[in-house]
Amino acid sequence: MQELKALCMACRDAKNKPTMQVMNDPKVTEKNNRFSAKGKCAKCGGNMFKFLSKDDAAKLK
Repeated sequence: MQELKALCMACRDAKNKPTMQVMNDPKVTEKNNRFSAKGKCAKCGGNMFKFLSKDDAAKLK
């Protein structure tokens, strides 16, 4: 399975901005022709969410 990076709202930098982290166990879903992935942050274990293109969703399945 391909590695997926997304913004983690719990992992913040010094300027209080979300940072890009690796998503563990992404689960790809489709609703109304929009693809998304939900998973857990590899660093802190918080919830993560990311919208995907159709091609990216196909690669992750």
